[in-house]
Amino acid sequence: MKPEEIEPPVASGVTARRGDGVLVVTQNNEEKTLTISLINEALETILGYAKGEILNRRIETILGTNEAQAIEDDLEYKDAAPDFGEIFSRIREVRLRRRLGDEIRVNCQLSRMMSQGKNACFQLVIPDEQERVSRTKMNEFIALNLEGRKELDAATGLPNHKTAEEFLPLLKNYYADTKADIVFAVLRIDRHKKSIAQYGPQAATQLLMHMHQICRSSFRSEDLIFALSDSTLGVVLFNITRESARVVLNRLRWKIRNYRIEFAGKANFSVSTCIGFDLLDFEDIPGVMSRCETAMAELDANERNALLELGNA
Repeated sequence: MKPEEIEPPVASGVTARRGDGVLVVTQNNEEKTLTISLINEALETILGYAKGEILNRRIETILGTNEAQAIEDDLEYKDAAPDFGEIFSRIREVRLRRRLGDEIRVNCQLSRMMSQGKNACFQLVIPDEQERVSRTKMNEFIALNLEGRKELDAATGLPNHKTAEEFLPLLKNYYADTKADIVFAVLRIDRHKKSIAQYGPQAATQLLMHMHQICRSSFRSEDLIFALSDSTLGVVLFNITRESARVVLNRLRWKIRNYRIEFAGKANFSVSTCIGFDLLDFEDIPGVMSRCETAMAELDANERNALLELGNA
């Protein structure tokens, strides 16, 4: 299998979790419009619309009174003027208008997406609150179980390979009857043997921990990270689709590659990583772990910054 080399992401893609509402707004300065260019079924249901009923309509269709007024007052549809994303991010309490005319308060996460032609695009994610509460309780329970079972890697202080092998199969007890997807990924430090030969094993461990710190700052608190070996990390991402994981991990590898650190007397040092990932099959968790680790081990020693998506034939 040839590694997939993907260019650095210009902006984030649609990365909502299962059950979240998703809305993509396109701002066309020439036509002076804000258009609903994508709305998922979860948000349509929340707002009381049939599938596809408000696609390509103006965003004002579903904006609350205050939100619509803010857009009308401040949006000038000029390249140098405040755009939809800047204006909307100022709104502290977001309300959307349902089909029947009543307004509902929502938590909202806004991010910019890659522009489509000359048009700016913005993604709004409305988390499923009931699912979020249930997920939080589940994650706390899982964390407590992990805490009582984990063994730490001597060099990094992270949960080790044995812990991953013994703990991950237990996830079937919590998730097998749900619709939630879990992704397992292995991150390999590139040119690891050359780093050891040139800088020594302690310095190589420093690079692994540097990679861990970037992962930790990029993932949610409930996502798990294991030290599988002196050159690889194992990552478990909860409640995420394969498509969203591809976006997240692609962004991560470029973040690692572009992050400059002071290392071995060099003020502008960087390290890259190859990543292999797959959905966690509850009937064959050891097999998924093995496939991801094997894929990383079989890469050419000089291969750098590759992304391998496994099990998606």
